Amino acid sequence: MRRLGLSFAVALTAVALMAGTAFAALTFHSGPTVTFSGASATATFNVSGLGNDPATAQLFVNGTALYSCTNKGGNEAPGQNPQPATGASPVVDLSSSQKNGRDDVHVTATLTAPLHIGAKTAGCPGNNWTATLSSLTITSATLVISQNGQTLYTKTFTP
Repeated sequence: MRRLGLSFAVALTAVALMAGTAFAALTFHSGPTVTFSGASATATFNVSGLGNDPATAQLFVNGTALYSCTNKGGNEAPGQNPQPATGASPVVDLSSSQKNGRDDVHVTATLTAPLHIGAKTAGCPGNNWTATLSSLTITSATLVISQNGQTLYTKTFTP
């Protein structure tokens, strides 16, 4: 009976130690902040508490694309139907920390949209017009930090 109790205590201690590693607390030492510049957004932060398992960060941007309409005579008119636009940063590996489990991170995403779309979709006066991308505007950026397929942190920022 004593051995069983001792075995149970050792097993419980091992589980408690592993749980502490598996559910490590994400700690931001600075940020996260997001700066917006034109059609790009950059998230900057210093983080620790990711433990030994690989973790990643990615920034997603949403916004609108405006199009100019040009007729066969070369006359321009603004399109009347803003279109949704999106973009995403590359996935950034956070496991390359060099400072006792802390990592300085900069993640940049750029809004993208097709250069040309259908005249009717852009809201041009007629179907014989050409719709060309004229501007992109970011409306939000969402930072996502994941580890082992689980989202640890997500936050949306606006300009």
